[in-house]
Amino acid sequence: MTDSFPENQPAKKIGFVGTFDVANYGDCLFPVVYMHLLSQRMDGLEFSYYSPLARSAEIMDYGPIKALPETVPQIAFGEDALILCGGETLWFGHSSGTFNFHKSTLSSYLRLWLAPCIAASRAEVNFYVHSVGMPRADLDAPPEIAEVLSAATMVSVRDEVTAKRLGNRFPVEVDPVFSLSNMKRHTEWQSEARKWLPADYEIGKYLVAQVSMPYLDNGLSQWCEQVAKTARSHDLPILLVPICHFMDDRYNLEEARSILIGMGIAEHRVCLPPLASKDVIATASLLGMSAGVITSSLHACVTAVSFGVPFAGFVGNGKADGKHRQTLLAAGVDYGMAMEIEDLAQTFADSSNQDCAAAQSVAIKRSLRGLEPLVNGLQHDENANRPLPQATIDAMLFHDTRPTRNLRLELKRTILRWANKSQLLTDLLVARRRARIRRKTA
Repeated sequence: MTDSFPENQPAKKIGFVGTFDVANYGDCLFPVVYMHLLSQRMDGLEFSYYSPLARSAEIMDYGPIKALPETVPQIAFGEDALILCGGETLWFGHSSGTFNFHKSTLSSYLRLWLAPCIAASRAEVNFYVHSVGMPRADLDAPPEIAEVLSAATMVSVRDEVTAKRLGNRFPVEVDPVFSLSNMKRHTEWQSEARKWLPADYEIGKYLVAQVSMPYLDNGLSQWCEQVAKTARSHDLPILLVPICHFMDDRYNLEEARSILIGMGIAEHRVCLPPLASKDVIATASLLGMSAGVITSSLHACVTAVSFGVPFAGFVGNGKADGKHRQTLLAAGVDYGMAMEIEDLAQTFADSSNQDCAAAQSVAIKRSLRGLEPLVNGLQHDENANRPLPQATIDAMLFHDTRPTRNLRLELKRTILRWANKSQLLTDLLVARRRARIRRKTA
């Protein structure tokens, strides 16, 4: 049931802020879920999108993407409200990660949350920070992050660790993607999955497996052993589904397929879906209509919970209190996480013995309950308008440009920044990454 919308009243303009230019399933799924949930509850909405590089990733086409401000003087937004949705966004610094901007401009982090907070502090726009997290739980968070966030209209985080790092100033709300399965009827999800499944695969009778190379220290063979063990014990064919496309998942999983065949898995029982299935809804259907999921992706785990299927998530490097487990715990899920590769098959078996339908129900209810404060705020235009001291902004800008004092990381950051401008350099980096994958599979 949606609220009535007065005739002739202008549409409310809502801008989603996030890393929608990264070809990663979770990042690109957020606005799709939010659009669905908000449109169910409110009439007369117009949506727009902001991301650091102002372009859509190839796994989802939202239409035009707007650029986030590069500097503080450029901060200006034309929407009624902005929503920062998803991921490890509450941080700072010109890191050597996916986005690499010159230090004379804001880092991708500050473009995502500092710039909208400043606009909100000026009463230029309402800014909702909803169910977001922080990277690197081993690093201390400077108090200025929470001070800046206090200027936003409303703030919630996705896990207790993030809440604690921000001084417990903001509540924990469950990731809305846990309600993903409600976006379509079950029969519609089945029809979507059938478009992409191999001809002899059946709905609910195949195992999805995915891993990204940064999660692996000892190569693919050990991981493949666990996947093969699980597939054999449950008599399931394997579907290797790319999730983190920006990490070259497809190439990685093609190598995994060769290893699995070498381990005795019949060729027709270990497949990759067609390239066109990289669309986030297609990927969601393949995950949700499976018999279970083995993955290193947080939002593949979240999707499994949403559809009530068993899963085994591998966090990499034994990060028991990292984003995977903490995000799941907030939704009431205390199973499914493997701290070591050799635990994956047993973790999946233990997950299969859980009441996944009950966990699904709890997680969906919590995610929808956590959405209500956001909906109420959007309906009533709750603009807190808390001015930000310039000293706080300056301190955050100082943190953003502080050198890493690691020459190797600084060099990598520079190379990656230039790669955004040179197709040749990009191709060389891809070739280098694939050579590392081949070495790890040897």
